[in-house]
Amino acid sequence: MGQGDIYYDKIVKNSLHSFMGSVFEDMCKYYTLEQGIQGKFDNFITKVGTWWGTELLLDSNNKKFQQSADIDVVGISDIDKTAVIGECKFKNEKIDKKIYDTLIRRSALISGKYRIIKYIFFSLSGYTEWFDSFNDTNVILLTIHDLYN
Repeated sequence: MGQGDIYYDKIVKNSLHSFMGSVFEDMCKYYTLEQGIQGKFDNFITKVGTWWGTELLLDSNNKKFQQSADIDVVGISDIDKTAVIGECKFKNEKIDKKIYDTLIRRSALISGKYRIIKYIFFSLSGYTEWFDSFNDTNVILLTIHDLYN
């Protein structure tokens, strides 16, 4: 009806990141499977998905509570029982240490069945300065550009 610009500004623009979050996660899962089949993570990934569960945490009063938890990308090698896991952030904010710590903490929730060998972070906007001096060969930092170049 010739009102595309207005519709975009009023409806689409404010929810684009919410919509694209799940699309970006699918892109990251596909990338992980593609690279994993080629052995680029030091294993042969046979399936990729998302993990959902719960985690037990402590509140500020040291009281335990449960909350739902997810890991956006879980690539599994049934051959050697290894996994790569990842976090996807399609936001205008850089990934920081808090996101890193959360993925590391949640990795313990699935590491009993599979040995986790790589932690992959996928970011639309890059990474904070905390990662500048970070040096761990088991951690892979990617941007959306890395997925297609």
